[in-house]
Amino acid sequence: MKEHNDIVALLKDISPKLSQALDKSNKFWFEHKLPAQSAIPLLEQVDKMLEQAIKDYPNTAHFFRQKSQLKTFTMDYAEAISLLEQAIKLENKTKDKDLLIELCKHKDVVKPVSKIKKSKGSINNKELPFFKYHPNPLETGAFESDQEVICDCCGKETSIYYTSPFYSADDIECLCAWCISSGKAAKKFDGEFQDYASIEGVTPNCSPTKFKKSALIELTTKTPGYRGWQQERWLSHCDDLCAFVGYVGWREIEEKVDRFVDLEKDCLEFGLKMEDLPTCLQNGGSCQGYLFQCLHCGKYRLYFDFD
Repeated sequence: MKEHNDIVALLKDISPKLSQALDKSNKFWFEHKLPAQSAIPLLEQVDKMLEQAIKDYPNTAHFFRQKSQLKTFTMDYAEAISLLEQAIKLENKTKDKDLLIELCKHKDVVKPVSKIKKSKGSINNKELPFFKYHPNPLETGAFESDQEVICDCCGKETSIYYTSPFYSADDIECLCAWCISSGKAAKKFDGEFQDYASIEGVTPNCSPTKFKKSALIELTTKTPGYRGWQQERWLSHCDDLCAFVGYVGWREIEEKVDRFVDLEKDCLEFGLKMEDLPTCLQNGGSCQGYLFQCLHCGKYRLYFDFD
């Protein structure tokens, strides 16, 4: 009984971390590209947890199943197949057998070489460009600065790189801040950093109804985006787009409640009341908050979604 309870507790610990890692990988099942670099540390952490879980509980099929899932996303198909075969030996499930058939179709796919270099790098001496609608991209995690990479746009090495949402037909892994700020990246790859249809104040035909079109162009082609559980949405106020401040839970906003435009109205759009926020809104949790600030009146807006 104790072993069963320990396994259940371990699954409760690993499962949300695995889901978060796969969501952050910015790819779909059997999509033949490497996961986003921002997901690598979390994927590695979960991989170690699963390795230890398999050693401790070698007769628990679910740990093999989870690790197979992780290896599928990292394109280590041969290992994913072997792990799933072990899960099937332990639990003869039809769903696993069907997945194994699909996995075997991809066993000969060659894993691409990452553009991330092995050597560590420091933050560029070059001053980071200013983004009007995303003024603190290092603090929000839009840019990472842990190692040297090659920018897909200019081909130069940079230790400040972007791996968040970029909507393009091309497979883009890393972009430098300067190619984003100048608009070169969006132009070269015919891409956007924010979906037009998910910008508050934009009509179905993708034309702004309240603010200048130049603001829309700056946001979609020259501003780093943010990553949400679901479809990211950009809020507006005072006839202009707001600046993205960062990811928040109740703890981060409770002292700012009186500085919101209309927090109760923002909540009602999701069928919630303000009094629900202290218990449900958690930074990094299932109900994630995204804080925006008006560039003109300085008041805040809140958008949030669920995993």
